[in-house]
Amino acid sequence: MCDVNHQGFTRPGYLIDVKAESIAAEGALFTRALAHHDDAGLTADQIRGLLDISRDYHAEQLTIRLRMAQLGEQAEQKRGRLTPERLAERKALLDERAELFRADEELFFTYAARGQDLLTDEQLELISDIYHAEKDEGLSALERALSAAIGPNYQLTRTVAL
Repeated sequence: MCDVNHQGFTRPGYLIDVKAESIAAEGALFTRALAHHDDAGLTADQIRGLLDISRDYHAEQLTIRLRMAQLGEQAEQKRGRLTPERLAERKALLDERAELFRADEELFFTYAARGQDLLTDEQLELISDIYHAEKDEGLSALERALSAAIGPNYQLTRTVAL
């Protein structure tokens, strides 16, 4: 059972609440592979290729996200009453923003596939193992921090007359 409460799939009792937002990486790709290039056995050509892919991805993503921000600003309700006419004026803005959101997601998959094409199956597996080990370490630290933040479960073992 997933213990993350993804918005839009609300169920009470989850440990962590997160917004349902883009799964596209923010600005850079293959950061873990590049950070562990020695462990993953990346060649100089692979490193340059991944850096080029990450740079190109970031540039295209920035264009998309800036346009999304512009559309969000234009669609925002700043003054006055929301009338049916004002809502209708925003439909084209919202439609374009939805298309850009999808483009952002597709961009991620396109560039991720390009980067994976540069790596061997063994390198991908090793990078995946590194990612999961780092993630588990981070979650373990979070668990310890949350456990420390919660007071101990005291129980009264006998009645004391006052």
